[in-house]
Amino acid sequence: MIINFNRSSIDPLKNLSIGKRAQIIKWLDSFRITNYTINDDLTIDIKYNVDLSYSSLTCLPSFIKFNKVSGGFYCYNNQMTSLEGCPRTVGGSFSCYCNQLISLKGCPTIVDGRFYCFSNNKQFSVKYVRSLCKAIGGISV
Repeated sequence: MIINFNRSSIDPLKNLSIGKRAQIIKWLDSFRITNYTINDDLTIDIKYNVDLSYSSLTCLPSFIKFNKVSGGFYCYNNQMTSLEGCPRTVGGSFSCYCNQLISLKGCPTIVDGRFYCFSNNKQFSVKYVRSLCKAIGGISV
């Protein structure tokens, strides 16, 4: 095995399969998420859908920061209390309904599909969602 200790690397522990990048890969693998790119700033781009529904999540781990998801992003039917780490842009629908949310802070700023956020601990208004996100396909509250 060749170990490269190049100092210009953003994550020097990558070659040892430890560090943040390895932690991100392990988490993505545990959810069978494929077709991803881990950017230099350790945000994650996904080429297809991300389905985290029915996963008993209360939040995304602090080391997970999605950037762009080309398909839909589904985190419904969990126990989520925060959307921190969710993608900045979603090419399909964004579904965070049936969680324990009292705020949509951390939600995407652009959703090309529909934005679903009903059945949470707080009833969100369309006006509130629009203040945080440009949901091109509409909003279901």
